[in-house]
Amino acid sequence: MYNKLYILFVFIWEKMGKSSAVEKGIYQRGPYSFQVKLMVDGHLVSGTFDTLEEARAFRNSRRAALALDPDAKRVLESRVRRHEVKAATLSKILDRYQEEVSSKKKSADSEIYKIAKIKRSKLAEMSIYRITADDVTAFLKGLKRDQPGPLNGEPLSESTKRKLAALLSHVFTIARKRWRMDVTNPIKDIELPSSGRSRKRRLEGDEEARLLQELGKANQAAIVVPMVRLAIETAMRRGELLKLEWSDIRINGDHGTAVLHDTKNKEQRVVPLNSVACGVLATLPRPIHGGRVFPIRIDQLRSAWDFACERAGIQGLRFHDLRHEATSRLFELGLDRIEAASITGHKTLQMLKDYTHLRAEKLAQKLNKAKQN
Repeated sequence: MYNKLYILFVFIWEKMGKSSAVEKGIYQRGPYSFQVKLMVDGHLVSGTFDTLEEARAFRNSRRAALALDPDAKRVLESRVRRHEVKAATLSKILDRYQEEVSSKKKSADSEIYKIAKIKRSKLAEMSIYRITADDVTAFLKGLKRDQPGPLNGEPLSESTKRKLAALLSHVFTIARKRWRMDVTNPIKDIELPSSGRSRKRRLEGDEEARLLQELGKANQAAIVVPMVRLAIETAMRRGELLKLEWSDIRINGDHGTAVLHDTKNKEQRVVPLNSVACGVLATLPRPIHGGRVFPIRIDQLRSAWDFACERAGIQGLRFHDLRHEATSRLFELGLDRIEAASITGHKTLQMLKDYTHLRAEKLAQKLNKAKQN
């Protein structure tokens, strides 16, 4: 009877899987199971034995061996290393980069959007230790638009691919220099995509009217249409418009100013608002407690833009091209370089030239007026 009860006790004990510490680093699970679990120099040592004496001997010998035997240490370090390599996927590293690096940049929203793009790829599933130059090249080559819209599935531009490659390069640099990860930068061993030529795209013919008409059909029409009109009148960048606050707007009759604090070149800029710009702002609801002038996400704006261009039959036009259009119009109105630069925020003549494409007919008219005078 006693033997049967003892056997039943052992059976229940083992099934329940209960364990209790009998000595430091030794745990008992049932009458004949002693498990060793302890950390030595940051490495986990474990083993299971039938008696306490065997477990104790193993524990003590492992402590001494690891303290004296460099080969044993190397074996354990190799095991830890393999675990780290497997766990350190690019996706996890990008999460850390976004939290510690991207969130502190002025271009945080744009960079977070790029990070999300990379994380949707197969490259993000790989260990950062095992990504090669060939892997990055294949990733860049296969990049396509994957956001809802008429351009879904179309290849990304070379300029966009280059920006994503630059972001990846910085991620590897931060991992190596700041986080002390033993990684190499595979982007250094690839031929980067072309940065592209300076764009010369402007609104042609009735494209402005057609674009605004189709944008008026978007879900966010009440925000998108005024935003596009203000971009054409002020040469503000998309990011500057998205961050514009009502507290930065000053209107006095038919003119006013908009103070931009968070600009691309990190310098504050005051943009003059003409009567058209003031009229555009007057159509927008102005909350009592202020806030953003254009409360819309960048992906919503991009989607509305792409669909409007498709419906209007407009090809090759980007939102940033409105800055080209606005800057060119400033010169066509007769402003000199200093006046135009004070509005657009360009730092050098070359930069201003890249964003300025005057219409030949306008120049011809200006030449005629000069001769007449």
